[in-house]
Amino acid sequence: MTQPSKGAAAFRTLFGLPFAGAGLAFIYAQIVSRGNFRTIETIAAILFGSVFVSIGGGFIYAAFHGYTLLKQQAARVESNPLSPWLWRTDWASRQAESQNRKSQITYWVICIFCNMVTLPVVAMLAPNMVRASDPRVFVLLGFSFMGLILLVNALRATIRHRRFGDTYFEFDALPFLPGQHVSGRIHLKFETRAEHGIDLKLSCVRKIVSGTGDSRSTTKVVLWQADQNVPAGAVQPGPLGRAIPVDFSVPADSSVTDLDNPNDQVLWVLHAQDDVPGVDYSDDFEIPVFRAAATSAPASDFGARITTGADSFGFPSSQPSTMESGEVAQPAHTKVIVSMGSGGTEFYFPPLRNPTRALILLLVTVVWSAVIYLMYRQHAPTLFFILFGLSDVLIIAGFLHTTFGSSRIGARSGEILSCRGILGLGRTRRFQVSEVVSILPVVSMQQGGNSDNALHAIRMRLKNGSKITLADEIAGRQEARWVVSQIETWSGMKLDTHVEVDLPLGVPLTPVPQQPGQTFTQARPRASTAVSIGVFFAMVLGMFGFMAWRMTSFTARTNNSRTVAAARTKPPVARRVFSALLTDADVERVRALPAQVQAEELLERAIGHDTRALELFDELVDGWRGRIRMSDRMKQLERRSEFSKDLRVRYANADINLVLEGWQKNQEAVDLLIQRAQSDPRYRAWAVYYLGMLAGRGVDYERIHGVLLNYARNDKDPTVRQWAVEGMRFLAKDEVLDELFTSFTEDPATAVRDRAGCNISDCGIFTRKQRMTIVPKLLDLAMNPRTTGQMRSWTFLALQEITDENLPADALAWSRWHQEHGSEKMAEVERLDWWQVRGDE
Repeated sequence: MTQPSKGAAAFRTLFGLPFAGAGLAFIYAQIVSRGNFRTIETIAAILFGSVFVSIGGGFIYAAFHGYTLLKQQAARVESNPLSPWLWRTDWASRQAESQNRKSQITYWVICIFCNMVTLPVVAMLAPNMVRASDPRVFVLLGFSFMGLILLVNALRATIRHRRFGDTYFEFDALPFLPGQHVSGRIHLKFETRAEHGIDLKLSCVRKIVSGTGDSRSTTKVVLWQADQNVPAGAVQPGPLGRAIPVDFSVPADSSVTDLDNPNDQVLWVLHAQDDVPGVDYSDDFEIPVFRAAATSAPASDFGARITTGADSFGFPSSQPSTMESGEVAQPAHTKVIVSMGSGGTEFYFPPLRNPTRALILLLVTVVWSAVIYLMYRQHAPTLFFILFGLSDVLIIAGFLHTTFGSSRIGARSGEILSCRGILGLGRTRRFQVSEVVSILPVVSMQQGGNSDNALHAIRMRLKNGSKITLADEIAGRQEARWVVSQIETWSGMKLDTHVEVDLPLGVPLTPVPQQPGQTFTQARPRASTAVSIGVFFAMVLGMFGFMAWRMTSFTARTNNSRTVAAARTKPPVARRVFSALLTDADVERVRALPAQVQAEELLERAIGHDTRALELFDELVDGWRGRIRMSDRMKQLERRSEFSKDLRVRYANADINLVLEGWQKNQEAVDLLIQRAQSDPRYRAWAVYYLGMLAGRGVDYERIHGVLLNYARNDKDPTVRQWAVEGMRFLAKDEVLDELFTSFTEDPATAVRDRAGCNISDCGIFTRKQRMTIVPKLLDLAMNPRTTGQMRSWTFLALQEITDENLPADALAWSRWHQEHGSEKMAEVERLDWWQVRGDE
């Protein structure tokens, strides 16, 4: 065996360090800035960071612990190169540990990790969605329900472990040999009487890993299987409390345990289960079945016929073993209904044979159909809607087939009848036995599936090469084999009940057999190193990007709102500086310019406090409608004029926005915008914003005021409420400041509160005197002990912008300042011209 690589351990450690380090740094940043966020936001962020710490710690632990285990494994292999049954510590001690032994730990790790991801998301988003009556909250809760399911599984696994203990299977021989008996005892704590006995099942399973990278999937195909029931009286005392006797006869031509190729292995698994009150008993044990040198005859294809299409009819040429080619006893519990008809026997498979599978498909159908409906409501691209819709049709068809599909097979001398359909609606087909090559139970190898629990079908092959499915959705392997044996017996065909497995192309029919005297080696799985490294660095960069955004979001917010808004778009063109104010000659020159150039020059001169340019702008602006566009320079000027020190320029900003959008300043525009806000959800936010501009320019103020206030208070969409608040900044009346303060303190959405605070303190067309009147309310908010850290920070920022005072973020300091200097500040702003405000230029 190849010695374990220290380089691989080092790579895993280096892989995990960035995750752990970044997660710890992120948690530290949240703790340091916890005063700026709500407690629930801080806790959610810390949980989010803990996810990355857990990932990094897991990689580092796996690197060191895995390296130690591999060294121990290499030593065992080197000591016993010809005895692979001694490579496992439990096998070497003539035991097989339960594969479910550590399942409780696995379930708890997955449960905790999943909930660390889902709970912060739910805690951050669900309250706002509930307050807004947003139906998407049910999708979010459904997402978090996965964590609850994992919690239930973890609790069940813990209860099962405490109830039955560390179970193990004790061998009577090591290794077990083909053609001999697999016998021993299962030791466990078992304080409940097994009324119906304990069910045992021994299976030879071929485990196939297909695909590469992220598309890898594992499938288990049962090659041979036998079961038995151990009566309650046969259970004996044991070291843990009880010992269940095990004794199976293994066919001589069976395959042996083959772990050489990790992508194609043969395993022998003993399964034990019993339905008892409370948590049921269920265990799986992997056992060693190897061929000794004296009995090392080549293994045949036993127990299952595996096909990819080979002989003249497209059928396999392998010969079946005698272990599963004879008569099959009727299972104790079957879904098929057998009745005697005229001259033969009828096998009826009724609808709803697999209720669990039908329920799962129903849930998938409902969820997927809901997704399609949401795509329709959100006006998704037609191509996506069609593709998703077609997939939904296929899912619905699968649900109908699984739930309501039925099959009827008639077998009589020389003839076979078949009828399949939904609720029995289908035509009956007749086939002469002379046309039939074979009738076999079939299990298809599905991606990620396990044929031990897979659904079987009964397939008939004709001499013309066609394949006819007589029945499907058969849950039991033995039931499918028994029905096939009965059909072949009644129709006079040769008895063959081999289970056929459909393998995908590229998968060999059988694993490479073990040769006598062969030295076993454990192959190392191949990995797509380049892809793994690429994904790793992409995840690390994404994580650091999110960290940087989270850590700087508050710092960016604490800069004044004018600077933040102006910095969103880097000016694409250089600012122009005019050497003199607009002259008569300039007026004539500007009037002769194209509308786009006129608008850009006059707006830029107005931003530079050219009064005559502002007057000419007011005269010409309505004539530019439909003749100007949002060029790079116009975009820059629009942002600069929004935060001017002159309210007259801010009014010009509203005018230019209305003209660019094509809205006239009249009653008709108001009616159209209100109607569009009601009928077009996607334009509603823009409609309320432009309504605010119209009201600010004196068009139907009272009506628009009521409309904006209604949307700001009652709309379920936080984006609409935010833009209604933005529109209210143009209304310029004292009562509106009070209404904005209500949105600032009571709206459930952070974005709405943020913009309401900005509009109170600095944005819009309120005068300095008006803004000073809101200072007492801001002081009360800062003094309130129930105010969150985020709201308190925004409150101090608003006080700084309204008063031009640079005081510390302390409510008492601001209160003392207001008592001592508040009246002086009010007198100072009253002496200013009405249009003078704080601004950028």
